[in-house]
Amino acid sequence: MMNMPVFHTAGLLLGLCSVSLQAGADTPPPTALSAQEAAASVNVAGMRDPDWKPYSAMLKGVARFEEKHALAPAAELKFILEPRRPDVDMSALQLRLESDEAGLAIPLGERNIFTLPVGQGPLYATAELALNRKAGSVRWIPYVRSAGTSDTRRRLGDLRLACEVHWAIDKETLPFAMRTAMSALGGPCNFVSAKGTYSFAEARPISGATISFGGKTAPVPFNASSFTPPLRDRDWDDDSVIDLTFENAALAAVPGPERSGDVPPPEPAAPLPAAGASEAR
Repeated sequence: MMNMPVFHTAGLLLGLCSVSLQAGADTPPPTALSAQEAAASVNVAGMRDPDWKPYSAMLKGVARFEEKHALAPAAELKFILEPRRPDVDMSALQLRLESDEAGLAIPLGERNIFTLPVGQGPLYATAELALNRKAGSVRWIPYVRSAGTSDTRRRLGDLRLACEVHWAIDKETLPFAMRTAMSALGGPCNFVSAKGTYSFAEARPISGATISFGGKTAPVPFNASSFTPPLRDRDWDDDSVIDLTFENAALAAVPGPERSGDVPPPEPAAPLPAAGASEAR
């Protein structure tokens, strides 16, 4: 299971999502639903109070990802779905993009990671992403991972970018007073006060967390199953590496889904590739 981001300010807790952008030219126009597609649509639409996200809000996250892509130039944006409670069944999930005029099934990959279709045109202007689970049972989390990272090894620029995407998607759902106050403080990814922090929660307890870059190493604050990287501290480069240790180390070294099964994971001591060395997308 993957990390989820957490805002810590005024008691606020918010969960999120990662996206490979698809050009509009690569997306076929809506067509009549096949029998299988129609059944999936019924399964989602027929659920009382299904979990959902406004498509327009998700596209704001995509736009923010493009604006801030320099934080992680080699990474793509995807999203991952995670349960909010241990009793939520995450098998056989069905995700659809639905509007009054059209519908589109969105494939879910390993660990319920998906790419968001973009450039769908006016038929999807008011569409929603609908999931065949009860509302509030699943977290929609931005998933940003550069090459060479894993569940135990994170890149600071990736985390900064994931935070930016999170804030772009979810800020409109906050009460006006809270949204205004957080924006005045610089937003959760760039709080001007050390009292405001943004943490990433894990599925299992953390026993240690450190950040390193250029021969410098420092501890990263963590509490139970969440850690708080120095997102706003510009003394730490985007290529800084955060190493996490979990209480159950045997389950910790799960490679990211972007890694091919034919490529071995990096050695623990190997540095991450510098962002500038990656090809432009």
